[in-house]
Amino acid sequence: MEFKDEELGRVIDFMEKEREKVRRIASRSLLHEARLSYAAIGELIDRVELIPQGKAAAIDQPFAAAKTFLPSTLIRTQLRLASHYIQAADNTGSPTLSSFVVLRAAVECTATAHWLMSGGSHRENVGRVLKRMWWDTQSAADMATAADSNPDLSGLSDLRGKIAVITQAIKRLDAETITTSTRVSLSGIVKEASRAVRPGDPTQMYTTWMVCAAISHGNIPVSAGAGLASASIQQPGKHPIDESAYAQLLSVAVVDLTTTAELFERHAAEQHTHRLPDKP
Repeated sequence: MEFKDEELGRVIDFMEKEREKVRRIASRSLLHEARLSYAAIGELIDRVELIPQGKAAAIDQPFAAAKTFLPSTLIRTQLRLASHYIQAADNTGSPTLSSFVVLRAAVECTATAHWLMSGGSHRENVGRVLKRMWWDTQSAADMATAADSNPDLSGLSDLRGKIAVITQAIKRLDAETITTSTRVSLSGIVKEASRAVRPGDPTQMYTTWMVCAAISHGNIPVSAGAGLASASIQQPGKHPIDESAYAQLLSVAVVDLTTTAELFERHAAEQHTHRLPDKP
């Protein structure tokens, strides 16, 4: 059977419309699943409790003795922030450019929570938490110095003293190692978490983070590759964001946060392998 040019054009147009319809249906299904999932993430994070004398409780112990922020609280805070940012990204029901900004922050918080509890040993987990606390306090001091010619930097001295107390009881860990450490880049933290959270697809989280960052900063070539027309970036109020690109990114962020929250739950319940059985 032969098609005339006009008939062939109609067939191609019909097929393209059908493909677009299928794409929209798949995107809406992804969005629906993601929204159902993130609605339950808050409950999952809140129900996590550290078992007494478990590995996570042992990491918290020296911080509690030094009367400073607990590692488990720091991890839970990162997970709650990630959950909040995901809900903020999806708050309007349809994506906007700001959705990608907060999705990027959600991925960063998810990856940070993963990094804080994935050191591989008691010493390394304590060290990671102390480094994060020290880097954050340094950043606060830098901002205070930039804003005030005579800032109060007593917080750095106080934390330095607490770090010395906490590291004193831990072999092969000392305060100088913490306070002279170079801050790990967010890209490195996201890349590490990406490999660990999805071993079968180790670049998924990292790629999502990079795409969200690029869209947030107005990178038109990356935006176009993700399915966003340049008009959406140039005049966001006049051109709605393509739902399919957003659905894929939101889905990845939700799945990775859920996986990391479940890891936190297992982390909180993990017993020491050398623990003696309780006496009858």
